[in-house]
Order: sequence, then C-alpha cells, then structure tokens
Amino acid sequence: MTPYEILLPGITLLPLVGVTILLIWRDASKRKAAIVGIISEGCALIIPIALLTALRKDGAVYFSMPWIPNMGISLSLELSWLSLIFLLTEVLVTLVAMIYSLGEKKGEKHSNYYYALLLLFSLGMSGTTLSDDIFLFFIFWELMLVASVLLIIVWGDGEKRFGVGLKYFIITHVGSLMVLVCLVTLFVNFGTASLSVLIMNASTLPINLQLFMISFFLIGFCVKMAIFPVHIWLPDAHTVAPMPVTIILAAAMLSMGAFGVLRYPFALFPLENIQPFAIWMMIAGLVSEVYGALMALAEKDIKRIIAYSSVSQMGYILFGLGTLTQRGMEGAILHVVYHAIVKAMLFMVVGIIIAVTRERHIYKIGGLGKKFPILCGCAAIGILGISGMPPLGIFNSEWLIFAGGFDSGVSITLTVITLLGSVLTLVYGLRFFGKIFFGPMKPDRLAEKSPRALLFPTIAVTIFLIFEGLAPATLLNWAMRSLSGIIGGIR
Repeated sequence: MTPYEILLPGITLLPLVGVTILLIWRDASKRKAAIVGIISEGCALIIPIALLTALRKDGAVYFSMPWIPNMGISLSLELSWLSLIFLLTEVLVTLVAMIYSLGEKKGEKHSNYYYALLLLFSLGMSGTTLSDDIFLFFIFWELMLVASVLLIIVWGDGEKRFGVGLKYFIITHVGSLMVLVCLVTLFVNFGTASLSVLIMNASTLPINLQLFMISFFLIGFCVKMAIFPVHIWLPDAHTVAPMPVTIILAAAMLSMGAFGVLRYPFALFPLENIQPFAIWMMIAGLVSEVYGALMALAEKDIKRIIAYSSVSQMGYILFGLGTLTQRGMEGAILHVVYHAIVKAMLFMVVGIIIAVTRERHIYKIGGLGKKFPILCGCAAIGILGISGMPPLGIFNSEWLIFAGGFDSGVSITLTVITLLGSVLTLVYGLRFFGKIFFGPMKPDRLAEKSPRALLFPTIAVTIFLIFEGLAPATLLNWAMRSLSGIIGGIR
C-alpha cells in the first residue's frame, strides 16, 4: 500500500476524530468547539490537495480493506477527478460555513453537539463522493440526511422547525429509497457491492431492467437536487435552518444529487440507454429553472428568495446533464462549483442583512447601500454572479450548458427557451438588490456596522468568486478529465 493510499481514508477519519473530541468535550464553549471543527475540516481539505500528484499520475487513488467479506462488501474509497471536484466544493463550503458561524448566535447552547453534527454532515458528503462500494455509499448518503435533519430540528428557527424537519426527512428519504432499490438490484444480480465491478458489468443486464433503474436513479437523485416538482422540502428547510446549515444545504448538499447522476446511471449504463431520458431531463431542468426564478420573484422573505434561486440553478445543472454532450456535462459540473460559491456568498450576505436590520421581509428593508457599502458591493457581485454576467464564473458554465443544448440535437427550441429563461434570474436578482440597498433607509433601527465576524468571510468568498471566474482553466480541465474517466462515447 502506497503512502497516497494510506492518506485517502484520512479525509473521512479526521472529521471523525473531531466528532469524537467534541462528544467527549461537553463543556466546550462555542468558540472552542468551532475551532475543533474548523481544524478537522481544514485538515480534511489538505489531503485531497496533497493527493493531486498521484491523481495526475494514475488518474485515481484507491483504498480498500475487507469489511463484510461474506457479502462482498468492503471499505473501498476512490479519489477520481470527478470526486475531487465535488469533494473540494463540499469541504470548502463547510469550512466557510463553520468560520461564518462564529459570528452567528446559533450554536451557543450545546456547541459540542452542534459542531459535531456539522462535521458529520460534511463527512456524509465526503463519504458519498469517495465511496467505491454501494453499501458504504448509501450509509454516507443517509448520514447527510440524519445530521442535517437534527441540525434543523434542534437549532432551527421557530416552532415550525419540527414539522419542516419531518417533511424534509420524509421527502428526501423517499428519494433515497428509490436509489436503494437500484443499489440492491445491482447487488442481487452481481453478488458484489463494488462499484468498480458493477460499472464493468451493469450493461449486461436486460434492457428493460436498465431503463427501470435509470428512471429510479434519476428521480431519486433529482429529489436531492430539489428539481421541480420534488423540490417542496427545500424552501422551508432552507428558511428554518440556522444560516451556516443553510449555506451547506444550498451550496454543497444539493450538488450531491448531480454527483449521484454522474456516478451511477451515467457511469453504469451505456449512454444510448440513457438517451430516451435526455429530453425529459432537459424539460425538467427548464421547468425547474423558470419555476424557481418566478417563485424567487414572488417571494417576500429574503432567505426564501435565495432558497428558490437554488431550485432554479439546479435546473441549469440537470439541463446540462440531459444534453448528454461533452460541453453540456462539463458546463453542468462547472455550474455545481460556481453555484456553490455564489450561493454560499449570497446566503452570507442575507445573514448580515438580517443581523443589521432584524428583518427578513424585503419590503421592510431598504437604503442599506449608503450605510453598508462593503456589504452592498458583495451583494452586487453576488447578484451579477448568479445572473451569469461575465467575467464571473456562472457565465462560463452557462455558456457550456447552452452550447451543449445546441449540440445535443434534441431540441434547439428547448435550448433557446432555457437561454431566454435566464433573464428571469437577472430580474429577481435586481429586485432583491434594488429593494434592499436603494430607496429610503429602513427599518429605523439599524446596527451601527456589519458584524466583522460575518463580513470578513463574506468578503473572502466574494474575492474567490471573482478569481474563479477569471481563471476557470484548471477547473475546466478537471471537469474534462472527470467525464473521460467515467463516460465513453459522448459527443
């Protein structure tokens, strides 16, 4: 076993060490608990960066050890170019959310459990992206759900948090069960839980069974992506959750659905068998894009406005995947990363707005631009970013997604409507920005200045957003490599 292979499980073990420390250290203050969480997550971030050399050399890094040999189940992890992109996105978002949480009031009580659950939430996403065993994959997949539900129920806002948490759990778990049906079917047919082995053999299954599994995989993962009409858990969950949890939910967890689509149906089955679903994926993406934008335009709660924009942005990703073209899928992968950066930053801006105004109704807030110019600048860049304005990153990903739509040969009209539909993003973005930062100043009682503990990480993410838009070459190269590693014969 090489040193690189030994390092790989550290990505999951280091957060577990942090969780163990926090569970033992029951009287830890919020600041001390946050430091444990930040160090654990920061160390987990260093490992995949250190493994880049091996990844460039071998194309993937593996770790495997027996777990339940009688059932062909092992603790198998794989770091590929695809998992690298999603892993770094998830870990960075969680790290930023933990730093941002230091300026938040949530988590003051039972801080050790709060940050332990944040680490478990991140661990679930990390394990999901790394698992090369379908049994292990599902354990990590469900860990995401359990940790996030507990964070909402215990530390969420208002009495509705229990009902919201229950709805979130039931709906997303139904999607997970659809995925589980497919995983069990694969295990029964081939007698192994190794994803690598299944990828080599899944195409030998009867065509009708393949089509059944593709449909179940797609619906199950679309629930996690919050694609219309299976999005109904998202607005309430994002609204009620503590802001750091909302940041992770919107900027990181939603992308796990896109990862699932790429890692399972797209990698397991020939693309010609996925082709019948292509137009439906593109239509669902378009509907989600337009519906989410219209709801963001109609909403008055500023947190729900940004929440509904996630429904819209996930539509772009599904549309790009549905094109089944090189450009479209590369654009979808890039959009995952750019959306994560923009959405984290916009929710951070919303958190500061709520902190200085103690209001969430958009018509009760106004004129903040004069008093809080730095916050106004960050919000402006965020709105331009999510609207796809060059040179910010979403422009790059949308360019590829729309190009993939035209390349697909499915429907030029559908792609044109999707492209024109992006104007709605600019409309709700300008409404959000104009109402809050221009006009008469309100409410009357405002904080004297933005909380520094919230403002500094927001500025850092804003700078990172600009940098990623100006220098997309590395990320695009990773996306190209990730597709060539799992999918063959794409146009």
